[in-house]
Amino acid sequence: AVPQEYGLSQNYPNPFNPSTTISFSVPAEGNVVLNIYDITGRLVTTLINGNINSGYHSVNWDGTDVNGSFVSAGLYIYSLQAEGVALTRKMVLMK
Repeated sequence: AVPQEYGLSQNYPNPFNPSTTISFSVPAEGNVVLNIYDITGRLVTTLINGNINSGYHSVNWDGTDVNGSFVSAGLYIYSLQAEGVALTRKMVLMK
């Protein structure tokens, strides 16, 4: 089954420690960027930045930043950007 529109599901589990799964849907093949930001809006890491086939996808985040260091507990925002669409959700990392 091919999704009809872009979708970004709530991560699971939430709150999480030490890792979580983020699921999303893409209706057509294209460039997709999935970023994670801290509560101040600073980019923490990029999980996906490239061409993705249409369908349902999921990616795991292990709670590390772009340098491979574990981030502190708190509220984080994840954002899916593609073809004029930007979807965001919140998640909580507990230590």
